[in-house]
Amino acid sequence: MKLTEYLDDIKSGRAFGPITAVLYTVEFQKRGLPHAHILVWRRGGNGEIGVENINSLISAEIPDALLDPLGYALVSEFMMHGPCGEMNDKCVCMKKGVCSKYFPKDFRDTTVIDDNGFALYRRRDDGRRVYKNGHYLDNRHVVPYNMAMLKKFQGHINVEWCNKTQVMKYLFKYVTKGAGYSKVMLERLKKLTKSGCHTVDEVQEYLICRYICEYDALWRIFGFEIHFKMPSVQRLTVHMPGMNTVYYRAGADLTKIVDSDFLRKTMLTEWFVANEMFEDARSLTYCDFPTAWTWDAKSRSWHPRGGGEKIGRVYYVHPLSGELYYLRMLLMIVKGARSFEDLRTYDGRLYHTFKERLVPRAVC
Repeated sequence: MKLTEYLDDIKSGRAFGPITAVLYTVEFQKRGLPHAHILVWRRGGNGEIGVENINSLISAEIPDALLDPLGYALVSEFMMHGPCGEMNDKCVCMKKGVCSKYFPKDFRDTTVIDDNGFALYRRRDDGRRVYKNGHYLDNRHVVPYNMAMLKKFQGHINVEWCNKTQVMKYLFKYVTKGAGYSKVMLERLKKLTKSGCHTVDEVQEYLICRYICEYDALWRIFGFEIHFKMPSVQRLTVHMPGMNTVYYRAGADLTKIVDSDFLRKTMLTEWFVANEMFEDARSLTYCDFPTAWTWDAKSRSWHPRGGGEKIGRVYYVHPLSGELYYLRMLLMIVKGARSFEDLRTYDGRLYHTFKERLVPRAVC
């Protein structure tokens, strides 16, 4: 219930302002209750954000206990890391004698962005401290948070500003890393050969097993979402003329399949058809087409979008794929194409290959 309401606050802009997209994954880490890793894209600007905006959204300091007693109590209970390091070398975060989360941080009077795109939050040496597990902790031990969300949900919500290297790490390490696994080894201990030697399998009969704790199992039994993204994504096929993928049942009549006009229809070929039939469709590239048009898989045709949001993503093509790679590049920049030949045409000239078509475009 908290996660659902938190996502509503994010999508409505009440949490971090207007947004363009949100992505989250729920995980358990074999340790108990679930937690969510949430990635939010803020709307507006050119992708950069000023230090003043960071300070308005994220704090890494202990509130004044007299001016904000509730904030002080919540930060003390939920947002203090440690004690670790010299105060407690047995803390779970300690790896080889050093805190794996890099606490305590350094004092600093202003928030700055380092050369790698990491935010170093303001942590002033203001004398405010929190007593925890027999030690006094200052601003160097505060986990970054958003005060409004902390007061509303009264739980641990770590808020970080992501950019450049950090956002890529978050995308691949947390949001898309998949379920936990364990390796199990099977050995024959008593079965012997005639020579009296142990029978050993060449791969030692190991199995990789997916690990699901009881809380994870219950979460799935109740049908709660493990992964969520907004807006939804339409995957767009890309293929050379007459080389689209066709699926058919075993034993099907291949002659009928080859002669079927319906099976020749793909998202790409029907994009050409939509551009030919509708003038409004010609203002969009193939990748941007799903923002205003929706794909009907049953009829294999594009129709104007009635509502909702969706973005397009063309399937990846390796640079060594030759003409298919250059075709994909053209689909990202050319608007209103009505055929494959139209894609190869530039400034009134029809080029022999997609690669040749890209050369004058790159020069201009």
